[in-house]
Amino acid sequence: MKKLVLLVLIGVTIISCKKEEKPVKDYLVLTGKIDNFKKRNVTINGFQFEKKIKFDRKTGSFIDTLRINRDGYYTLVYNTKPIKTINLYLTKTDDTGIVFDYDNPDFINFEGTNKNINSYLHEKQKTWPEILVSANQYFALEEEEFLNKTNEYKDAVTEASISKQLPADFLKQEVKNIDFECLRNLYNYQDYHRTLTGDKDFKVSEDFPNPLENFNYSGGDYAASYFYRAMLGDQLSKIAKEKNKEGEDLYLTYLETVHTEVTDTIAKNDLLYKSAQNSITYTSDLKEFYRKFMAYSSNEVHKKEITEDYELLKTTAKGQPAPKFKDYVNYDGGTTSLDDLLGHGKYLYIDVWATWCAYCKREIPLLKRLEQEYHGKNIEFVSINVDAKGNDEKWKETIQDREMTGIQLMAGDSHLNLDWAQNFLIKGLPRFIIIDPEGNIVSPNAPAPSEGERLINMFEELGI
Repeated sequence: MKKLVLLVLIGVTIISCKKEEKPVKDYLVLTGKIDNFKKRNVTINGFQFEKKIKFDRKTGSFIDTLRINRDGYYTLVYNTKPIKTINLYLTKTDDTGIVFDYDNPDFINFEGTNKNINSYLHEKQKTWPEILVSANQYFALEEEEFLNKTNEYKDAVTEASISKQLPADFLKQEVKNIDFECLRNLYNYQDYHRTLTGDKDFKVSEDFPNPLENFNYSGGDYAASYFYRAMLGDQLSKIAKEKNKEGEDLYLTYLETVHTEVTDTIAKNDLLYKSAQNSITYTSDLKEFYRKFMAYSSNEVHKKEITEDYELLKTTAKGQPAPKFKDYVNYDGGTTSLDDLLGHGKYLYIDVWATWCAYCKREIPLLKRLEQEYHGKNIEFVSINVDAKGNDEKWKETIQDREMTGIQLMAGDSHLNLDWAQNFLIKGLPRFIIIDPEGNIVSPNAPAPSEGERLINMFEELGI
């Protein structure tokens, strides 16, 4: 009996211990107090991470639980126009606090395990304008002064990072990150200097440091450093353009370049995915693009999303019936549907544009000239405006000011919200589409007027 009681007591003790065990923490709590702040939210950004956090204007504070995939650099964006940010270092389970004044963010307090790291990052953020003033002034400097300023900045932030007695693992990565930041500035100097000074013939001297010397294309530092990601992405694009032969699809060449050059799995998958998100709607060979992406990527979430895009784009590929739009407002009065434009023996060259789109406006004079050249032939020029709701007057004013010709229609909403536009997966403007007289798609992504010969050749092949 005594043994039985003892066993029961042991069992109760074990159960009690199990009940008292706390679950393993897999999150961090981010808190903040911002004086004189009137916005409704702030945003925290990081590599493959973004989250809006509601700001309580009554208490002047915010609090949220974050589950991040990796320790690393993050950015708190508390204003977008002009952009105002605070750089943070977050670790998966370490709560972090921040207190500052919106009108005077130079005075800031950090709380939590990473307090010293975040204080250093804030000091580093202030060092840029103290030494380099602004990006425009920095990149407009003559070569010798630019290099001197680059070295001065690098020495200052490196010394600060070492003097703060920061954790060894962070310090090791931060020294590399500083190096990548300065290398990226060297990488961009020639192009930026040409733009800022207007000297299109400017070239750096033979003695100018080569930022790509010993550059590692494997992608190992991709997740940890924004500056490395930016350099790698730019350089891969350049390599793809050099490899791409006339008449070949650059989007396919880029996928192949990433697959060949990058060995790190995280980097490769991210680069392939970011490219496919936009490029799949522009590629001239949808089937081959999809095949290569699926073969090169190992991220199942990415593959599922791109598959959905592929299945949608198959419905608006060459030869498929064009999706119908109905009752778009016509500048000349009344409404117009796609069916109203068909059945007259004419091809339709459709320009999808918006009044806020600078690239769209650059095409307008060329589009007008094109319409004049093909006036009376078997083609109709149709412009579909996709401004957000409530911009009717701005649409009409733009047509009048720029003396736009052809059939002018207004869809009444953004292309991101219109089912008709999303059937073509339109993500960027302008977008040009050619539909044949029977209502079938000739090209879901036709050449723009500025592409001149390529567009004319397409018209000739169609007998226009």
